[in-house]
Amino acid sequence: MSSLASIPALRMLTPAALTALAGRTRTARFAAGAVLRPAGDAPRSVMFLLAGTVVATHSGSAGAEVWPERWAGPAIVDKAAVLDGHPPATGLMALTTVSARLLPPAAFLDLLEEEHSVRKHVLSHLARDAMTARRRLAQIATLPAVARIAVWLNEQNRDRPVAWRGSQEQLARVLGLSRVTVNRALARLTQAGAVRLTAHGIVITDRARLSTFAVD
Repeated sequence: MSSLASIPALRMLTPAALTALAGRTRTARFAAGAVLRPAGDAPRSVMFLLAGTVVATHSGSAGAEVWPERWAGPAIVDKAAVLDGHPPATGLMALTTVSARLLPPAAFLDLLEEEHSVRKHVLSHLARDAMTARRRLAQIATLPAVARIAVWLNEQNRDRPVAWRGSQEQLARVLGLSRVTVNRALARLTQAGAVRLTAHGIVITDRARLSTFAVD
């Protein structure tokens, strides 16, 4: 999709409101691997992600990189960083080719003030993100790696056969694990018949069996 109307938070806007909003944005395309915002830089715009995938990035002192958040278009990228008003510790990177429209932060705040449906959607998503972060923190503290991976795969879109389309290295960055740990855990899940590794990604072959691993 290439229209602002494809963004879930904007779907209740009238055609006139969408046209007015589009007039305040500028179009942008980024190649895979492009740094969209370095860590520590304040957001200069709100990204309405029309197509592609963007990840939040964080590099540790030892050089290891993790991706604590991921957005697949259509979506609004990193709303929390814009609303917080302080330079975030994480950066943004295009994981794939990205098509987007960029809106100045002040205009985004005006949009939230003027459009109840957008404000309600954004607040709902922020609350959901906070609860997800709380749950993931508990999992990091209590679950072994294979259980964390099983839980994460089970939480992905159940309507799609492929639960993960990236590399094992990329999955390790999403989960904050080492590539070796992810490789060993996936080998165990594969041997159990819960998942299958294919050229297209990780396919869940037996969700019930996968669920048995998603425990302490």
